[in-house]
Amino acid sequence: MSGPQGKERTEGKGQRAKSDEKTAPGFRAELPVFEGTLGELAAALRAEQVLPGEVPLLRLTREVLAWAEQVTGQSPAAFADAHPDLLPTLAGVIALKARLLLPRPEPEDAPDDWSGDWSGDWSSDDGLGEVLEGVEALAELDTLVAFLAARRQAREGLLPARPAPVTLPRRERPRNPQGSLAKLVRAAQNAVRQVEVPLLARERLSLADALAALRAFGTRLRVFGFWTVHAGDWGERTTYFAALLEGVKEGSFQVEQPEMYGEIRVSAAGQVEAGPDEETGGEVPSPVS
Repeated sequence: MSGPQGKERTEGKGQRAKSDEKTAPGFRAELPVFEGTLGELAAALRAEQVLPGEVPLLRLTREVLAWAEQVTGQSPAAFADAHPDLLPTLAGVIALKARLLLPRPEPEDAPDDWSGDWSGDWSSDDGLGEVLEGVEALAELDTLVAFLAARRQAREGLLPARPAPVTLPRRERPRNPQGSLAKLVRAAQNAVRQVEVPLLARERLSLADALAALRAFGTRLRVFGFWTVHAGDWGERTTYFAALLEGVKEGSFQVEQPEMYGEIRVSAAGQVEAGPDEETGGEVPSPVS
């Protein structure tokens, strides 16, 4: 049959086949009082349709582990190594089995003078929570194993395909050896400039050197103007002024400034103050410059 109806039937069959591949038959519990999946058993326990004493939890645990080994074709531990998502659930089931194998502690005897309402209901002491927790852990393991086994089975028929060679025409970039050489030269110049700048940095003037230069001025000229001392920048000028104050403090110089913001006249200690004719008018080279 062709047409839209035939196409819908074909698509429906494909979807059903695809869903069948994703799902796998899960574990079914077969008990004298119950038969069904573990999820249904947990629901029956909550609804009190099945009593905890009617559920052999240790036997169910062993049967679920055996079923997982049968479905996956390997031990649950080996299967969990290949699927790390299964490890927490499997660890919980193994811990449950170990706990069930341990001898149960004997219940404490009730006191003789037990008072209060007594209805004969042992539902609070019969281990409902423990049995329900164990059944839920087994149900979770059942769901994960069924899903992973079905996914592995669906991928068994897949073969890795070889990558197809891509032979697309590529446009070659025009070569420009002159331009490349110019770029290399500029890069080398920048590198050399960055290396030489720290090596060619001028040595800073120290306070001791400035004081020695001023003493040399005083020895040669007797009297000189402070602004006649050569300084490269305001930093050096400040260093010379600090050295001058240090010299005045220790008695090496005598300083005079006739007016505010006027010329600072410096004379060596022990020298007779010279007049304007003896004072140097021009700029004298600094001994350290």
